[in-house]
Amino acid sequence: MRKICAIVTIAALAAVAFSPSPSAAFGLRIGPFYFGIPYFGYRHRHHASHALRDEASLKTAAPAQPAAGSQATAPQGPMSPLLYPALALPAVYDEIFSPPSSSPWPFSYDAILQTAFAKTAPDQNAAACPQANRQSAVAERIRAEIRPSGNQLQVMQKLGGALGFASDYLAKACPSEIPQDPAARLQLMEWQIEKLAEALDFVRPPLQELEQSLNDTQRARFGMAHPMAAAVRPDGSNAIAPACAAAPTKVDASIEQISLAVQPTDAQRDAMDGLKQAFRNAANELDAICPLSLPGDPLARLEAIEARLDATWRALVSIQTALSDFETKLSAEQRVRFDATDFAAAQ
Repeated sequence: MRKICAIVTIAALAAVAFSPSPSAAFGLRIGPFYFGIPYFGYRHRHHASHALRDEASLKTAAPAQPAAGSQATAPQGPMSPLLYPALALPAVYDEIFSPPSSSPWPFSYDAILQTAFAKTAPDQNAAACPQANRQSAVAERIRAEIRPSGNQLQVMQKLGGALGFASDYLAKACPSEIPQDPAARLQLMEWQIEKLAEALDFVRPPLQELEQSLNDTQRARFGMAHPMAAAVRPDGSNAIAPACAAAPTKVDASIEQISLAVQPTDAQRDAMDGLKQAFRNAANELDAICPLSLPGDPLARLEAIEARLDATWRALVSIQTALSDFETKLSAEQRVRFDATDFAAAQ
């Protein structure tokens, strides 16, 4: 099986150089069926007991194209990378190829809760999706840095195709509806984090091939962190990577806000304690993988980002599972107050 996967992956990457579009390069069409080809590497994230939803159940669709002569409509509702992962691509690409990224890590503990409980009007759900169009600039910057020659030109073409395909892939994961219920929205966020990780899987093989082709001079120029960013923390590590951990007080404040809203009964205390523990587990997942420094080369930084996405997915599952159970124990009056909770407004 491993040999078959390797052959299929190599065939997909070879197609990038000769395909008319990145989308055609990373798939196989057999009759009416289209099969995307992911990276068959180390990914281990989602063999947990919590099953992912079927793609159709989340009502995802490619963004609608505006009619000729009309203006594209900006997406409505909570514009979070947790719901629209294409929004995260610029910051992710910056952190991989030209650190430090000027944008904070978009999948923090605060971002998860604020996105899950953000309020949207019913007519703010269906909208055109944001587009990430940075891949061309990223590819050009890499070319300028390494000045490819010979066989490297074809490898560089593969990488450019993979960057473009990752953007296309996330555009097709755009949700046509944002659930109002926090637990259901967390499920959608799990799905979207999965899609972002899969999109980066397409970038990994050509990036690895490119790095292996570089000579020492090219390697020294390729995606090196800016020297001005190498400030030193008290523990001696550099401070390129932004802070991403949630302080314990934030977790306690989150639970306190829900508790004040629903005013749990004695019979609901166990569920409330379970929710608090789930929030702490989620914060610990994010804290454990929060980097104090960034690796020195782009491939290692991509791997570090994939590990952080793994942790984000596990944090979302922890919160979503406990929150779904907690919601079932609320009375109708408590549910109204719970639905009115807004973490963004409390900041």
